[in-house]
Amino acid sequence: MRKLLLMAFGWCLVAIGIVLTPAPVPIPLIGVLPLLIGCAILTTHSKNFRRMMQRIRHRFGWISRWLERVLHRAPLLVKVMIRRTRPLALLRQARMRQAQMRERRNAI
Repeated sequence: MRKLLLMAFGWCLVAIGIVLTPAPVPIPLIGVLPLLIGCAILTTHSKNFRRMMQRIRHRFGWISRWLERVLHRAPLLVKVMIRRTRPLALLRQARMRQAQMRERRNAI
């Protein structure tokens, strides 16, 4: 029950962050903090969400670089999320696939 409530709270924070980020409020990008905290809660409690974040960071390098820049200023929960969703495993898999493809081409 606790996990379900935390995941619902995380999704609410993500939704609030998505709505507030482009909103014309006096503080620019005020929705980024709830968005990051919501993602941190969801990556802690959902393996699928954590993998999705890894895929997003792998596909869009600018998001990964931005998160790494924010790492030293972020709250502890967000720091853990950034470290846990680093796309290093996906990069290793991509390199291994490329090496296998090269071996297949050379074998032909």
